[in-house]
Amino acid sequence: MKKALHQVHDKFFKNSLKEKKIAIDFLKAYLSPKVYEKIDINSLQLTEKSFVIPELREIHSDIIYKCCINEKSAYLFFLIEHESTAKNELMAFRFLHYMVSLSYNHLQQGHKKLPIILPLCLYHGEDTPYPHSNDLYDCFDDPELARQLAFKPFKLIDLTLLSDEEISQHGLAALLEMLFKHHRSKQFLSIMRKLIKSNLVQNVIRQLDIAYLTDMLNYIVNTSQDETESQAAQHLIHELIQVFPQEREVIMTFAQQLKQEGRQEGRQEGRQEQGIMIAKKMLAKGFNIAFVKELTNISEKELANLEKA
Repeated sequence: MKKALHQVHDKFFKNSLKEKKIAIDFLKAYLSPKVYEKIDINSLQLTEKSFVIPELREIHSDIIYKCCINEKSAYLFFLIEHESTAKNELMAFRFLHYMVSLSYNHLQQGHKKLPIILPLCLYHGEDTPYPHSNDLYDCFDDPELARQLAFKPFKLIDLTLLSDEEISQHGLAALLEMLFKHHRSKQFLSIMRKLIKSNLVQNVIRQLDIAYLTDMLNYIVNTSQDETESQAAQHLIHELIQVFPQEREVIMTFAQQLKQEGRQEGRQEGRQEQGIMIAKKMLAKGFNIAFVKELTNISEKELANLEKA
């Protein structure tokens, strides 16, 4: 019976606010004149979207209008709350959830900027007045601390603007930052030698589990390149063995894995080259592309290029 009553409320709420004239008078009644004047009432367009999560649809129902505010894309989000329950204590957060979902949907439509969303909640529950806060910060255990820290511009750490001297003062985080900053360098090995000479690498590795050394090596091998020295990775491994003689076995194990991966890549490249040779011969003899693709596992685009060559 209770659920049926909710459905009656929902139906009447939706049917009422789908009437544009009612929605306009509702806005006139509850928005400040300054805010109302910014809305292009002629642009009001009802949407069929809903961003209320399924488990809360029994106690909430929403109506969303698209509009323009100051000639920019915007939405009016009308929400009805039937009753006050413990579940609704974080209503301000639920509104944030709905607004983020609506904003994401807006971007998915091809818009490049976030829309303004005006949320309005119509309450007609059992408790009076409405017993919970409509301030998002009151959803935190420490609202005052949240006001100081939450929903502020994010802290940007731009390594491209920091000098190596500044980064070197960042303790155990310095090695990570140095590797990230310089991984595109064409003289990466010389940079690593400087980090070793300054004892930065040694200081970090000795304070952490030795697994961090292999993590570092794995990152370097997979992201960096050095155009000034051939076999830069092997040279680096040799130099690290000099620096960490007690970890020789760990470093050599990594080196062996590196060699094995190199051989496997070489075999794969060899198989690819062999497949291309076979494909060329088959295409020259008039075999169709679909059959050659199935046999050699070479893409149709590549085969088409081979056929033209």
